[in-house]
Amino acid sequence: MSSTESTKVANKGSVISAAPLSRVSGRTWKTTKKPTNRTMIHKSLRKTYDQRMQETQDLKALKVIEQGLKDEKKAEKDAHRDRIVERRKRKEEKERQEKYQAEMSARKRMRVKRKELKARAHAKH
Repeated sequence: MSSTESTKVANKGSVISAAPLSRVSGRTWKTTKKPTNRTMIHKSLRKTYDQRMQETQDLKALKVIEQGLKDEKKAEKDAHRDRIVERRKRKEEKERQEKYQAEMSARKRMRVKRKELKARAHAKH
């Protein structure tokens, strides 16, 4: 064991890190993490800063496009929902008007009937 890192050996032979500020989660089966050192990556796999920034810009542009598509889809759903609600309101209003007209026409029929009866009664005399 190294002298720079304080470790304990468990009874099964695994190494447990006891350093409180180490880059490990505290789980015994996890290994300690080291900072990323890009110079240690093989040259064929290494990317320049400009390439990495280009990738992030591409990802941001993709996310903007995705968000635009989601907003468009949401707007279509909202418009469809609004059309349905408006249609229902018109239908209810139409039914209410028809009911009112039927009631008024019944009253009008009663008035006309009374008028006719009065006219008949007056015609006899």
